[in-house]
This record gives sequence, structure tokens and C-alpha cells, in this order.
Amino acid sequence: MGLISLQRRLISLLAEELKEYIPQFEPYSADYQMVLYASKDLQEWMKHEWSLEGASFYESLERLVCERSHEFRVFLKPWVSKWIEKWRERVKLMHTQPKLPENVQKKIMEAKKIYRGFKFGRELKDLIVGKLIRHGEICMPSFIAENLIIEEIAKRLKNAKLGLNNIELDPMDIYGSLSERISKLPMEKGPLIYLRVKPRVF
Repeated sequence: MGLISLQRRLISLLAEELKEYIPQFEPYSADYQMVLYASKDLQEWMKHEWSLEGASFYESLERLVCERSHEFRVFLKPWVSKWIEKWRERVKLMHTQPKLPENVQKKIMEAKKIYRGFKFGRELKDLIVGKLIRHGEICMPSFIAENLIIEEIAKRLKNAKLGLNNIELDPMDIYGSLSERISKLPMEKGPLIYLRVKPRVF
């Protein structure tokens, strides 16, 4: 099975499961975006929990979806249930993005610039995603990880007297700070992701 066909099959299976938990769910409407998020998150979870990379990941996924489909569906049902629980807890749907004070918005924009040019940004994000997943944050961990890193950089910029071009940040120091916060996330309730999506059934 080709990669595109495999992705479509996975999306179809996830749509069926989401429909089971959300009766008014319409996978071929605007709700389709939710299926895409779930598909990305499931693959992220598998890569971290099963320590799979590159071609070996897609080979394993194909075997599961095509050759061991019954076992995969048995696995998928509780995973989707947990994912929906986390979606409702961590994702807030809004018509517009929340307004931030101008000085805060400026620091966030500066932090995004630094993050985009961060030498070990991808590796740092991957570490944070793995940490989030291990602490039960299986819904949109990639988005949450990026937001946490940018917030941490912005926090450090707030007290820094250095200019944007010569500020030095240690990725492992950032990881250490965020690890402590992530370990406390199970005790925190409330959204970590704000999506500009029309709220219909969630």
C-alpha cells in the first residue's frame, strides 16, 4: 500500500471511531480537520511510544492497518477515547484568537523569530513532545510543545537586556525548565491550544 493510501486508510479508521464517541460528528464536513489532527497525533504517539523512525515506522503502521486490522481497531478504540478526553480538556475553539497586551505580543513575536532560527530547535521540540506524551498529553503534543518553547523563550526575553541578535539560549536549559512544568500538567486543567475554528459539536 502506498503512503497516501495508508494515510487515507488511517484517517478513515479514525473517523469511524470519532463518530462512535461523537454521534453528530461529520467527518466529511468542517469536522474533517479534527480527524487530521487525530491522525497526526496518533502517528506521533506511535513514533515515541514504539520508538519507530522513518521507513520502519510506516512499514509497522502498514502491517497493523492491513494485516492486523482487528488488533489495531482494538487498540484504536481506547486511544481515541483518551484523545477526545484530552481534546475537550486542552483545546479551546474560538471565532478569533485571544487578544494579548501589545508588549506581550511583541515578546511572543520575537520569541518565534528566535525559535525559527534555533540551531537545535527540532531536537528540543522532539524531546518536549516525548515528555508530553509520557505524561498523558496525547492530543496535539506537537502544537503544545512549540507553544511551550516559545513561551519559555519569551519569558527569558522579558528580563533580558541583550538584543534579539545576540541573546544566548541553552536548549537543554529550556528543556529542564519545561520538563518541570510538564510534570505538573496532569494536575492542571484547562486549555493549552486555542484554535480559530467554528465551534459546532465539541
